[in-house]
Amino acid sequence: MACPRPFAGLPCRSWPPSLRHCLSSDCLMKGALAWRLRAMRDQSSSFDVARMVTELRSMLGSRARKAYQPHYEQVVLRLNPKGEPSTDLVIVRGKRIYLSRRDRPMPSNPSQFSMFLRKHLANSRLVEVEQVGFDRVIILTFEHGGGRLKLVIELFRDGNVILLDAEGVIMQPLTHAKYASRSLKRGEVYVPPPATVDPRELSRSS
Repeated sequence: MACPRPFAGLPCRSWPPSLRHCLSSDCLMKGALAWRLRAMRDQSSSFDVARMVTELRSMLGSRARKAYQPHYEQVVLRLNPKGEPSTDLVIVRGKRIYLSRRDRPMPSNPSQFSMFLRKHLANSRLVEVEQVGFDRVIILTFEHGGGRLKLVIELFRDGNVILLDAEGVIMQPLTHAKYASRSLKRGEVYVPPPATVDPRELSRSS
């Protein structure tokens, strides 16, 4: 283990006791565990996603107004519920999705992705919210002029936000990606990730 400054050149027994403790293998292991726990808390579980879907269904019937991308890791879709103040649907890439009415500054120059969402979703109506199986994937269905578009929100790994046409073809992903079993590229049919076991179904069958 390298000696930290300003104790370089001194034997370990000369370091302050608190420093020796903090650099011990036990302390380092605890620190690594704490870091992993923080990372886990920052990620949404499948149960978290199920709760999010229940909350988002309260917004059914809302009109989509504008889309923003305050920074690369965040996409905001402004919804207008009938008879209520505008509500932001905030997507934190790969982590979580939530509703907010907090007034937040938005970029004066919209990103290409947010402009694409504005072009295709503006004034459309949110008609369906669903979780794909028990995966960390949410699909929002918007209806406009008799046609339907789907916004897929993947909340695992690096995450993604993907706009699909009525046939399930990818119109535009936030990030192009290729995996062993699927490809997230414009013009390709969207394929969801391999399904995970749904413990709710196991409990019903037992």
